[in-house]
Amino acid sequence: MELRQLKYFVRIVELGSLSRASRDLYIAQPALSSQVANLEDELGVRLLSRSVRGVVPTTAGHKLYHHAQAVLRQIERLASEVSNESATPSGPVSIGIPTSAANVLAGPLIAATQQRFPDIQLQIVESLSGHLEELVTNGRIEISLLFDDPFMEEEQLSSNKKSSATNFRRIPLLDEELFLLAAPGGHASTNADISIQDASKLRFVLPGRTNATRKLIDHVFESAGHSLNVMTELDSLSTIQSIVASGLGVTILSLSSIVGPRDPSILSAHSIFDARLRRRLSMCCSDIVALGAAAECIITLLPELIHELVEQDRWPGARLITMSNGTPSRIDIPLA
Repeated sequence: MELRQLKYFVRIVELGSLSRASRDLYIAQPALSSQVANLEDELGVRLLSRSVRGVVPTTAGHKLYHHAQAVLRQIERLASEVSNESATPSGPVSIGIPTSAANVLAGPLIAATQQRFPDIQLQIVESLSGHLEELVTNGRIEISLLFDDPFMEEEQLSSNKKSSATNFRRIPLLDEELFLLAAPGGHASTNADISIQDASKLRFVLPGRTNATRKLIDHVFESAGHSLNVMTELDSLSTIQSIVASGLGVTILSLSSIVGPRDPSILSAHSIFDARLRRRLSMCCSDIVALGAAAECIITLLPELIHELVEQDRWPGARLITMSNGTPSRIDIPLA
């Protein structure tokens, strides 16, 4: 298997057409088809499904595509690291940020990176934690912030441990409280807190059951002997908030999840005082991708920036996690 074959295959999948890839790569189409056939023969599987509309990867082709992307990024990063050994850190760094955390973190992270490391280009992927975990596990992004699964073993949640089921290391950064969000005057005419029993009587709009935050909410209510009346499941935070603001239902989210300025006249936040509704945000790094100097800079910057945001009350409802000696957590990473 040659690097050029991986490069050709990735471009074919991206363009969805052998003819378009041939023109883009300046390679005759028969020669390109031959390279794909050689790959399929070597791997013993079919990689592309062909039709009059073009080509799409098979299941095996999808796997090769994702791994090939990681390999090609590693080669690009290696060339950059070697040629710029004595220079300031530079080049792209891919980082995943959960949608709710991106509301608070993305802007300050971009600003801090531009100020301290102007030659680093951030490639931010905003998505749900489940998708980001898949990306960092497969080495398709270098770093990711993830909200931890509430059923992960406590030992893994509280220390710099590598899960046996994943290809990344995690370091906990903060705990974030979840609040019941409602239209003003909906479940209460004041900003009073609410009990879990009273909350269970309301109609909820929540993320789907596979969402880490939803798992936590379900677990807390079930442990207290209450069931949730879920009216609608949605994975769009902005749509959830629009529905709640209209008075059709309530939700449970962090304050950082609120899109746009927090306005109590649109959404009121209520603590569920007799329930421990807190989720943990961790920083994770791939174990199968060697990280270079630029990624190391961002890994160092992230905990510092998050510490600053929490201390300045710019991350509402968040509480920092530190090591036993009181210092910020530190992650051990494989460097290029």
